[in-house]
Amino acid sequence: MIFRKAVVPNLLAGTLGALMTLAYASGFASLIFGGQFEAYTGQAVLVGLVASCVTLLILSVGSSFNFAVGGPDSNPSAILAITVAAMAAEMALSGSSTAQMLPTVLMYLFLSAIGCGAILYLLGARRWGRYVRYIPHQVVGGFLAGTGYLLLTGGWRMLTGHTPWQTGWEQIQSVPVLAWWTAGLVAFGLTALLRFRTHYLIIPGVIFFAVAIFHLFLFFQGMSVPEARAAGLLLGPLPVSSWAAPFSISSQEVRWDLLLFHLKDFAAMSMVVIITILLNATSLEVATGTDPDFDRELKTLGAANVLTGLFGGMVAVNSFNRSLLNWRAGGDSRWSARFCAVLILGIGVFFPGVVGLLPRPVLTGLILYLGISLLLTWLWDKRHETPLVDYLVIVAMLVIVAIAGIVPGVLLGVIISSLSFVITFSRSSSIKVRFNGSNRRSNVERLHSESDWLRQEGQHLQGFVLHGYLFFGTSTGVLDQIREVFGEAKVVLIDFWDVSGVDASSAVVFRKIIRLCESHDIQTIFTGLSRPLQAKLERCGLDLSRHAVRLFPDLDYGLEWSEQILLAETPAQLTLPEALGLSSPFPKELESYFESVNIPAGETFIRRGDEPDAFYIVLRGRVSISLSIAGTDYTKRLRAYGPGTIVGEMGFFSQEVRSADIRTDVDSVLSRMTQAKLERLESEEPVLAGQICRLVIRTLSSRLRTANEEISHLL
Repeated sequence: MIFRKAVVPNLLAGTLGALMTLAYASGFASLIFGGQFEAYTGQAVLVGLVASCVTLLILSVGSSFNFAVGGPDSNPSAILAITVAAMAAEMALSGSSTAQMLPTVLMYLFLSAIGCGAILYLLGARRWGRYVRYIPHQVVGGFLAGTGYLLLTGGWRMLTGHTPWQTGWEQIQSVPVLAWWTAGLVAFGLTALLRFRTHYLIIPGVIFFAVAIFHLFLFFQGMSVPEARAAGLLLGPLPVSSWAAPFSISSQEVRWDLLLFHLKDFAAMSMVVIITILLNATSLEVATGTDPDFDRELKTLGAANVLTGLFGGMVAVNSFNRSLLNWRAGGDSRWSARFCAVLILGIGVFFPGVVGLLPRPVLTGLILYLGISLLLTWLWDKRHETPLVDYLVIVAMLVIVAIAGIVPGVLLGVIISSLSFVITFSRSSSIKVRFNGSNRRSNVERLHSESDWLRQEGQHLQGFVLHGYLFFGTSTGVLDQIREVFGEAKVVLIDFWDVSGVDASSAVVFRKIIRLCESHDIQTIFTGLSRPLQAKLERCGLDLSRHAVRLFPDLDYGLEWSEQILLAETPAQLTLPEALGLSSPFPKELESYFESVNIPAGETFIRRGDEPDAFYIVLRGRVSISLSIAGTDYTKRLRAYGPGTIVGEMGFFSQEVRSADIRTDVDSVLSRMTQAKLERLESEEPVLAGQICRLVIRTLSSRLRTANEEISHLL
C-alpha cells in the first residue's frame, strides 16, 4: 500500500517527465543546431540531454520545490541559436568547414553554461534574488514576446534551413509535405487545445499522438526509417561515442576571438536566464501554493549549470511547464526528478536509437507552439490588462528584437521603462503633509493666550513633511510649493524624517530654496535630517553649515523653536493664583496647600513606573514628558509644558503608575500638590478644590482638542 501511494506516482510522473525531457531537449537542440549544423543535431541532442540529467539531479537535491524539474528551455535556447548562427556565418567567411566550426560552438555552449552558473550562484549567495525581481514587468513582457518571435523564426529555420526573410518559393517547395503538416498539426493543435483547456496531459498527449501519426504515414508511404532520416524527417541515433566536454576539446581548434566577441550575447543570455528562473519560480509559487526561496533556487541552478558545462551540457533552467506537469502527475517528492534522470541516462546508454525515432517536424511544431503562445500571451491576452504605455514598450521591444536582436531590444525596454518611471514618479508629490502653525503645533503646552494667538497667526509658519526618495523631479515640486508661501511665511520648516535618500540634483534644488528664503527674509528650518542624509547633501555640494539654516533632530523641536520666533517669547513667571486662573478672591492660605519646589535643568522629577503621589503646576521654566524608544538611544519628546500648565495630573487622578519620564528643560519653579493636601483642601475649601478640578478638566479638554485638530489635518 505504501509502495503504491508513495513510489508508483513518482515513478509514473518521472516516466512522463522523461518523455517530455526528451522532446524538449531534442527540440531545443534542433533549434540551436538548425540550418548549417543540421548534420550534427545528434551531437546537440546529446548536449541537451546531459544538461537535463545534471539539472534534474541537482534540482532534486537543492531546489525549494520538491517536484522541480528543469533542463534547456526556450528563452536561453533562442539566444543560443542566434549566437551559434552568427558564429557559423563569421567562420564561414574565413573558409572554415562545418566540422571545423563544431569545436568552437561546443566550447561556447559549455563555457556559457559554466559562466552563467557562476553568476547565478553569486546572486543567490549574496541574496540578491529579491532585487532581480524588480525588473519592470513590461521589460519582462517585451523580452518574452521577443523570445516568441525568435522561437518562431527558429522553428521556420528548422523546417526550411533558412530564416524567413531568406526563404524563397523553392526552399518552401523543397520541404516535404509531411513535415509541413506534422509541424502545423503540433503547433496549432497545442495552441488551440491549451487556449481552452490546461490539463497536464495535453502536451505529452499531442506529442505522442503526432509521433504515432507520423510513423503511420511513413508506413503507409512505404518509407523506411533510414530513408526518412536521409530526407531530414527523423533525428539520428544519439551519438554517445561523440560525447564531448570542455577538457576533451583541443584549445587549438577553438576560435577564442569569436568567443570573446560574443561576450555581449553571453551577457544578454545571463540576464535572460535570471529572469526566466525567477519567473518560473514565481509561476510555480502561484500555481502550487508552495513558498519558494528564490536565492536558494539561484544557487541550486547556478551549481547545476557549472556542473552541466563541465560535463558537456548547455545552459539549463527550472521549467514551469514540466515542473507543473510533474506535480499534477503525482510527483510529490524529489524522487520523481531522480527517476526521470535515470530513465534518460538509461535510454542514452542502452537505447540510443530511441532518440532517432523522434520526428524533426514534431519537435519543430513544439518550438513553433512555444513561440506562438508567447506572442499570443503578451500581444493579445495582455492588451487589456496592461497600461497603454507599458503595452507600447512591449511592442517596441518586440520590433527592436526583430530588427536588431535581443540585446538592443532589452536595452531599449529598460531605457523606456526607466524614463517612464521617472516621469510618473515625478508627478507624485514628495510632500507627505503640508501644514502651518494654526493646525500643527509643537508638544509644548502654552498659555491659552499664546495658543489662541498661534491659532490666529500660525500661517506665518509654513511646514512641509517630505517622504520617499528625493530627486530632481520630486524636489522641484517642493520648490514650487514653497514659492507659493513667500508672501505670508516668516518661517519655512522642512522635515526630512521620512526621506529615504537624495540625489545630487535635489541638493541643487534645496540650495536654491535656502537662497530664495534668505532673499525673502524667511527663516529656514530643517528637521529630522539624519547624518547619512546630511553627509550625502554635503557630498553633493550643499554644506548646511555655510547657510543660515536651523537644524533640529525632529519635527517637534523645530516647531517649538519656530513658535518661539513667532511669539517672541521671553521666560515668563506666574504666581500660583495666576497659574490656577483664579479671578475671584481666594484664601491667603492657598499656598499652604501647595509645596513650592525649585528643580534645576535636566533633572527627572517623575520617572516611568513611579507611584502617582502628586501633580505639579509650572510657575516658571519648562518641563518635558519623554519616552525612550526601545532598542535605540533616541528619546522621543511627547509634550513640553511652560508656565501655567499642569503636569502629572493623569496618573494622580487615575491612580495609575507613571507611564513616562518628566524632566526640566531649564531651571524651573513648580508648585506640588499631594494626595493628602488635596483631601484637606476638599474638606476645608471645597469651592477652591472645585476650581482646581475645573482647571484640570479644562486643561485635558484643551489637550484633546489640539490632538484632534492635528489628527484631522493629517487625515
